[in-house]
Amino acid sequence: MKAISLATALVAATLAFVPPVAYAQKSMDMIKAMDKDKDGMISKAEFMAMMEQKFDMMDKAKTGKLSAQDVAKSIAEIQRVYGSSN
Repeated sequence: MKAISLATALVAATLAFVPPVAYAQKSMDMIKAMDKDKDGMISKAEFMAMMEQKFDMMDKAKTGKLSAQDVAKSIAEIQRVYGSSN
């Protein structure tokens, strides 16, 4: 359950730092990528598969866990790449 909560927080943090125009395009790209069966809907399984992939990318040590520092580094990288929209 903690992994799901952490993943949800990461997605929210990611989207909070993407500028509005880039946000719209990135959102559509992400939705299209998640919709594996191309039915125009994102199932829980499709969403969770994408989150698992993102988690695995962040879990560089392959421990099956992310520290708060790991998540903070990822958020900082998102801010660096996209800048803050605030």
